[in-house]
Amino acid sequence: MFYADTALSGSTEGLMCGHAFFGADHLLFGTDMPFDPEFGAQTVRKTIDSVEQMAVSESEKKKIFEDNAKRLLRL
Repeated sequence: MFYADTALSGSTEGLMCGHAFFGADHLLFGTDMPFDPEFGAQTVRKTIDSVEQMAVSESEKKKIFEDNAKRLLRL
């Protein structure tokens, strides 16, 4: 019943650890916006890039970016 987010300031290795522990079904896209020099834009870019660089399937990335939140929020 626990979920983790991707707010690791661009750490693909950290995301892979989270993936190994929680699994793709319990990772949600998230950032620490607006806490960076660009008021959030840099953090969002780095987080998207780090998820894209994960050594997981495209379907798992889709879960992280959108499907898990939709399921959890019943959207």
